Amino acid sequence: MALDRISEEIAHFIGLFHLETEAAKLRFEYQAFRLARDAPELDPIQGNPFSGNSVLPENALKVGLKNPQASVAQPTWESVTIAPLTLPNLQTYLENYQVAAEQTILPLPWFGSIITLGPAFEIFPNSIILAVTQSAFLSDNDLLLFDGSANFVDPDLLMTALLEAGEVARSLSLVDPWVWQAEDGSIYESALAMKAALAEADLPDHEGVDAVLLRGDAAEGIFTNGQATDDLPVIKDLLPEFLQPEETGADQNLIDRELPSDGITQHDTGPFGVDPGHHVVTGGNQVVNEAALKSVWVDAPVIAVSQNVIRLDVISQINLRQEASYLPDYAVYTPSSSLNIAQLEQSSASKQDDAQPDAQIGRGDGLPSFWNVTRLESDLMLMNWVQQHIFVSDYDRVEVKFSGAATYMGTGENIVFNETSLLSLGFHYDLIMVGGNMITLNQISQINVMLDQDIITGAVPAATSLHAGDNLQLNMGTITTTGIDTMVPQKDHFAKALDELKAGATTLSADVAKDSMFAGKDTLSVLYIDGDLIQTNVIEQINYLGDSDQIHFIKDMFSTAAGAEVTVTSGSNAQINSAKIISEGLDSLVMAGGEVYSDALIYQVGLIDDAAAPTGVQLEPLATEAVAFLTDEADQPSFDQTFGAASDSADAPLSADIMQTMLA
Repeated sequence: MALDRISEEIAHFIGLFHLETEAAKLRFEYQAFRLARDAPELDPIQGNPFSGNSVLPENALKVGLKNPQASVAQPTWESVTIAPLTLPNLQTYLENYQVAAEQTILPLPWFGSIITLGPAFEIFPNSIILAVTQSAFLSDNDLLLFDGSANFVDPDLLMTALLEAGEVARSLSLVDPWVWQAEDGSIYESALAMKAALAEADLPDHEGVDAVLLRGDAAEGIFTNGQATDDLPVIKDLLPEFLQPEETGADQNLIDRELPSDGITQHDTGPFGVDPGHHVVTGGNQVVNEAALKSVWVDAPVIAVSQNVIRLDVISQINLRQEASYLPDYAVYTPSSSLNIAQLEQSSASKQDDAQPDAQIGRGDGLPSFWNVTRLESDLMLMNWVQQHIFVSDYDRVEVKFSGAATYMGTGENIVFNETSLLSLGFHYDLIMVGGNMITLNQISQINVMLDQDIITGAVPAATSLHAGDNLQLNMGTITTTGIDTMVPQKDHFAKALDELKAGATTLSADVAKDSMFAGKDTLSVLYIDGDLIQTNVIEQINYLGDSDQIHFIKDMFSTAAGAEVTVTSGSNAQINSAKIISEGLDSLVMAGGEVYSDALIYQVGLIDDAAAPTGVQLEPLATEAVAFLTDEADQPSFDQTFGAASDSADAPLSADIMQTMLA
């Protein structure tokens, strides 16, 4: 039975859509079929991979030019008939062509196919250059009014104070994060400038600054605010109590809980319900920068460098926090924490190698009979640069009024984060020859700035639970290296080989390839870098958080909510920078023809003013000078008097210079 016109068109469209879908599913198989049909030259040379006999014609064993810039003389060979390859045949073959093998790469037949004893093909290493910039900006300056009786301070003034505090924090940095630009000269020259800056680094002499500078062997290990510790803490365990994950148990599971006789579960308030009582949360923010860079890159047990070797590992951490809350004296003020945690660690790769004997290249006690040199006519570099920047302002202005049986007012609890995770992979060789310099630079730079100045005023019920403070500032930086570079004097024949390679040679002399350092290896894979060998990982994290809240309780607000529990959380923020640089490689003997410079540095700074509310000051409704700005604009004290840094004396006037009590 024929369909109407519209139904026919719909059915036709559905049929076409079905065909397109099936074609998409078969696209990969179709492409493979086209490749096999259009490119028959990619088929196997022999249909039977286990064919035993083949004739090797004259000049068949030629080494092609794997590097277009390189030229190599092609040896000539007599015609050879090769029987199925067995151990006796292999021994005879090697004995007959041992001399020629020392001059070039010797391919060998293996069950009818052409393979090599050792690498007969070049594996060019990969340079990696990556720059990541992540920025997160949040302005959450909430305004909640009921009767407009409160005359709040403008958040722009608090924003200015946060920016000024940030400038102070940045001024405490000893060394800027390393960034290479072409106008700065070569990468080597830029690394030299970083080396010079580290050599001149010294502790700041500002009053109130708690700073620690560790160098060299003294910087090896784990340090928390300058003190050596055994283990890194778990970040989750450091969080403020308000942000701790809730434990879930059978008694908290509403699904499994037995229902009462009326069929209604107690406290089952639905998806938009709140806990019993009245709750005001203006804090509870979490701002996190997290970055992890891991590299298993180019390395070798023996590295010969024609010029200089530079290695720098640097961790710089700065925490600046100011708290000057004005609360009733019965408020619960929990001390905050500002932690700088740094780890610098180098460990040998021998244990990992011993655990995997199959991964060892060498077999026996003999010396290499064959070697292959891969030439790279440029610099070889791994450059990872990550910048993470967070700026959050949560300057809440809230008039509090409860009219129901249960209330929740949430103007905080923001979650802002940047996250980067990178893995860089490369190749391992038996020997790396570097015609230029060898540069290794790992740097972590972290800055936290927090401004948390809370004011709670108005008709605050005496039974109200006021929670302030309990903030967490955390900088955690880790640089770990698996594989230790041991500096040894450069041998004369290695220096000569470097000169020959720089002059254009495409292979090594036998006295280098058969050096005793390569005992136990049958073949030798060699990488020659005509330029510099560069490995840099830089992480920069900057984290600003302003959470200065103004909370005013309206008089007679308990007209219908008297007797209910009231809690206020104005602090409990978590500000975290977490960075890891992990480099996994081999234990290496490094021979430098020039100078060797190595330095490790940990710099940790704390600039903290966590003065609590002045003792003896009763913030009764509309009574004291400290809160007059909330009721009468004419009598309102200036911003200097209300949000300046608290002085040592409770009766002393306050200053607009938030750092004046800490910096000379």
